Amino acid sequence: MNRKKAILMGCGGVVAFFLVGAAVVTAFLIHVSKGVEGVGASVESPLDVVVGETFTLTIKVENQRGNDSFMLNDIDINDTYLSGFSVISVDPVPEEDQHVPIDNSQSYSFNVGIPSGESREFKFELRAEREGIFRGDVDICEGMRFKTITAQTVVNAKEK
Repeated sequence: MNRKKAILMGCGGVVAFFLVGAAVVTAFLIHVSKGVEGVGASVESPLDVVVGETFTLTIKVENQRGNDSFMLNDIDINDTYLSGFSVISVDPVPEEDQHVPIDNSQSYSFNVGIPSGESREFKFELRAEREGIFRGDVDICEGMRFKTITAQTVVNAKEK
């Protein structure tokens, strides 16, 4: 084999390697960018509370898949919502919770399966710390995919 042919084959191999890599990354991004399918989610909380008041933020997750179970890994609550509140307790108790700076959220790991046709409620007892309108995304996560719903609560000043 002459030198020119060897160089061309080497360059072709490098190009093929990068094309395959690009295809794999693209397929991964397409997979991850799809939202969680066959799952319903809702947020329930009072519309208005007063500074110092405690209330329950209830997140209901329903598996609407035919015969497939749904693995709820995490519930992530955006910092813009939580900035007005202190989290007093969570029921059920998560396996762990941590702040995710890249997402600006507090992530609660449950790793619980929800059978087809069933639902689970996750209750966050919160205390209103300052007045304002607090709104943010709540992500229901299955692996790297998620479904987003929005929470909003108005915190009013204490009456004098």
